Amino acid sequence: MRIFKFGGASVKDADAVINVAKIIKEYGTTTNTLVIVSAMGKTTNALETLLEKFLDKENETTAAVHNYLNTLDNLKNYHLEIIKNLFSEQKTQRNLAFTTLDYLFLQLQDTLENKINIQNYDEAYDQIISFGEVISTHIISLYLNEENINNEWIDAKNFIKTDNTWREGKVDLVWTENLVLRELVPVLAQKIVITQGFLGGTLGNKTTTLGREGSDFSAAIFAYCLNSQFVDVSVTIWKDVPGILNADPKIIKNTQMYDTLSYREAAEMTFYGANVIHPKTIKPLENRQIPLYVKSFLNPENAGTCIKNIDAQTANNQDISNKIPTIIFKPNQALVSFAVKDLTFITEENLGLILNAFTQFNIKINLMQSTAVSFSVCTENNARKLSKLNDLLANEFEIKVQENLKLVTILHHNAEIIHEIMEEKTIFLKQETPQTYSAVVLEAPNPKGE
Repeated sequence: MRIFKFGGASVKDADAVINVAKIIKEYGTTTNTLVIVSAMGKTTNALETLLEKFLDKENETTAAVHNYLNTLDNLKNYHLEIIKNLFSEQKTQRNLAFTTLDYLFLQLQDTLENKINIQNYDEAYDQIISFGEVISTHIISLYLNEENINNEWIDAKNFIKTDNTWREGKVDLVWTENLVLRELVPVLAQKIVITQGFLGGTLGNKTTTLGREGSDFSAAIFAYCLNSQFVDVSVTIWKDVPGILNADPKIIKNTQMYDTLSYREAAEMTFYGANVIHPKTIKPLENRQIPLYVKSFLNPENAGTCIKNIDAQTANNQDISNKIPTIIFKPNQALVSFAVKDLTFITEENLGLILNAFTQFNIKINLMQSTAVSFSVCTENNARKLSKLNDLLANEFEIKVQENLKLVTILHHNAEIIHEIMEEKTIFLKQETPQTYSAVVLEAPNPKGE
């Protein structure tokens, strides 16, 4: 059983979609292959902008209405151009592709204008942003049919079942597994299945999302469930990099690629912000010992990186000093500091109040540090969530927020690499253990002023 996941970069235009079809044909099988696809290119960002423009439109100014409609048209034209380049005049699926796109964009506009709850931004977000994956998978499914690759499009929210934690749906694995085994396995026995990453559905079948960039997690969920039926299950994530590198090649020169990684090492990397795979991806795979391959869609013949179970004794015997340092940059961070107003010490009771608030608003803690009189947390700089946090705790604590920060983490560090990476950086918070060095630093300004 093969599960392929293709991200936005791998389906950003017609040529990319053609390449995906070639990979499916060459490396997949005619049955028992599940293909999970993200929104095309930067569509998710565009849909976020569209939602913001729509909410601005509620002000009913002429300019706001024009901006909203213009954003909607631009997004449709982007997908229209992909269809035109994929399906020539002679292609039998061409008219169906145009009709499908028209229908989906009418549905998108109707959802925006008549069906979302504008009082609950996160709920509205899930209903709108999910259109990106739905549109991309319809286009790809039609193109595969055109190329005589027998497939069936399915709606992921009918299988991956979650609660109504909008933008970070918590998956009911038992319910999901029962649906997959009962309803998806028979389809896979006959043809390739195309579905969406990132999406789930509630008991009432309202759309939820699994967290930004959550398509990897979708692949892991399906793999976990299908492992009950199939012995040989694997997941392959197709990226624009040769495999998992020890740093972002756009930032660090002379990166090195890992041939293999243990589940634990991969989980640590994703926790600290390595964006090759989604942080939640590892756990369901490790639970059922399912290998995860990260390969290049540009050079699919190359082996890439394999994440799998590595014997604990072998892992423990490896000399830490010989391991490749892993350098991870997590941008768009804020440092939130809490101090008791009467200058008493920070107590366990204080910490409980603060941590419960983080849980209540689903705010992730990337790094934390306590002193006698203050408690500091590094987290994503999400203005809506941090505003709610401040409103709840402002009576109890003096709260300061430092923005424009990033979290730098070096796994398997040494003095030389720390000096090289941290030289001339303004450090706001730092932690160091024998294996991990982490620091919250000022984000360098863009030299182009963009």
